[in-house]
Amino acid sequence: MADRANGNIIQLEDGWNNEIKKRAIDKLEQTLDNGFDTAFEPKEYIRIYTTCYDMCTQRSPYNWSRDLYQRHGETIEQYLQNTVLPALNDKSGQGGTILL
Repeated sequence: MADRANGNIIQLEDGWNNEIKKRAIDKLEQTLDNGFDTAFEPKEYIRIYTTCYDMCTQRSPYNWSRDLYQRHGETIEQYLQNTVLPALNDKSGQGGTILL
């Protein structure tokens, strides 16, 4: 993946698919689904954070802040709709009402 430390532009699809989504969001979802046995290593967290920061501070037309914000929101919404909401609905019949 290109990085700005070398003066390269980070393209939206490359940064999102290969770094942010794959190494951060997917890993976080796996952690939420399977338990907190794994955690982000500091170097890994810094790398992901730096990629996101760089993508949001590149000069136009390569400033991806709006796109990343939208994709991040859509990804969270999908996780809530596909994973959290069904789990809450399954629990609602177990001795109480869950407020949604």
